[in-house]
Amino acid sequence: MNRGLRLFTPAIPAVVAVGFFVSFANWIPQTHWAPPKKLALSADLTPAELARAGATIVRERGCMACHTMEPGAGVKGGGRGPNLDGVAARRAQGVAGAAPNVVDYLVQSLYEPGAHLVEGYPNIMPPATAAPAKLGYEEVTAVVDYLQSLGGTASVKLGELPKPPGSGAAAPVAPAAAPAVAAAAGGAQLLTDMGCVACHAPAPGQQAIGPVLDADSIRKAAGERRVSPEAYLMESIVEPAAYQREGFPAGLMPADYGTKLTAAQLKSLVAYLLGEAGS
Repeated sequence: MNRGLRLFTPAIPAVVAVGFFVSFANWIPQTHWAPPKKLALSADLTPAELARAGATIVRERGCMACHTMEPGAGVKGGGRGPNLDGVAARRAQGVAGAAPNVVDYLVQSLYEPGAHLVEGYPNIMPPATAAPAKLGYEEVTAVVDYLQSLGGTASVKLGELPKPPGSGAAAPVAPAAAPAVAAAAGGAQLLTDMGCVACHAPAPGQQAIGPVLDADSIRKAAGERRVSPEAYLMESIVEPAAYQREGFPAGLMPADYGTKLTAAQLKSLVAYLLGEAGS
């Protein structure tokens, strides 16, 4: 008995210490993380309430990767897309020969962004109902109200906007440029026609929601994946869900490029991105 007590006595401080830290750890408030809940957009929301939801959608769906919010800068800002601050005031009368008012202009800009290009900006924005934003009909309404509030007053309720072109429901619209890609288009043209530049920057240091597309960065990522640069690019284009780069949102890259591009086009695009072709 005494021998057992002597053997146990040295362990008492350790047991007390462990007990203290376990109790202390359980006393500290625990942090619980959960993914953001999908915004509930119901028909009874006012335009002002929808506008507040739209502000969240614009931030979370990557719109600000290309657009800026720079007070007093007018349409020109420091982004790859037009400055959004004051857009409703600038487009109160819509666009001559096209959208006659700010709501129609905003709807057109989201559904068919290539229909009217702001001077000085390229045609790089995919439809908001397609990747990467993938807005549903209710979300489009909320975003229109939010943009309307930037220099104006939100006025649209759910159900008042037209549905996406060619759709009787709120189904996503495929990027318009993709089906029309010419079979003989070179890599540089494919990069633009497929809308890649809407999410990917061509050089390091430029803000984008997708990985940079310069050859050195691609080769580095391929090394981390332990495959050749050519195989890495082919997989990224044809099966983007197979490997997710850290630091970038998942599920935004369209998964159907493998059916929209021919083998020759894929080869041309890969060669261009790796700097092995002049077109």
